[in-house]
Amino acid sequence: MNNDSRAARLWKLATAFLIAATLAACAHQSTSRLDVESVLNAISIDDPGQLRSLVASGMLTVDSKLPAAGYPDGAPLITLAARDGSLATLRYLIEAGADVNAPTPVGETALMLAAFFPSDERDAPLQQRYEEAVKLLLDSGADVENRPHNYTALSYAAYQNRKHIIRELLARGARVDGDVTGGIAYANTPLMMAAIQGHYDTAVSLLRAGANARIRTYRGQTAAELAAKYKHTHLAQVLQCAQRLSPRESFENRCQ
Repeated sequence: MNNDSRAARLWKLATAFLIAATLAACAHQSTSRLDVESVLNAISIDDPGQLRSLVASGMLTVDSKLPAAGYPDGAPLITLAARDGSLATLRYLIEAGADVNAPTPVGETALMLAAFFPSDERDAPLQQRYEEAVKLLLDSGADVENRPHNYTALSYAAYQNRKHIIRELLARGARVDGDVTGGIAYANTPLMMAAIQGHYDTAVSLLRAGANARIRTYRGQTAAELAAKYKHTHLAQVLQCAQRLSPRESFENRCQ
């Protein structure tokens, strides 16, 4: 190869490298221009237009993760929309192919977050919005359970006393005791979550649905013991009765 050919080849390689570097820099600039706070606000007010535009431009995908309150390392967009009860945004993400079971860094799914929020039981319209979010996610293929040894949507709903959502989850096949191995729970069962909070009606409804009051946490506590620990005396007594029952005895006939 003569000197002219070698020089031309080197020139082509240098030009290709320069073009690649320029494209990479542009891509980095495009990402750096993403206003995360603005996107989070759009999700919060349930305006999917901004997300749609960002996905169309390539700055985001429907499965992108963004840092947000509680999730500094980033959480999937669908979980953030579920946490905010943003129905229009959820519908857009689902229709665009987002993974409805994508977990947050701490193992929460969109279904779990929709079952947990909001905290204000007095706001009926807001409660209804989250109930619709739960149904939308279930209808779209959300897994009613979770990975082994993790909390479930039913656990979260029981903790928050979300009675309509509890009924919906049980009707969709949620395991009333969650993930239990050999009578030991590595994450609190729904009954335990209700016991901790003192939600009497929810605990009773779970027992009627077949919840096992004899299950213990890996630290050795039953739902009755947790209720007693948190000073929910009447509920603790009912749970103690249920704990003494044999598997063939009826909770309703013996403890109510």
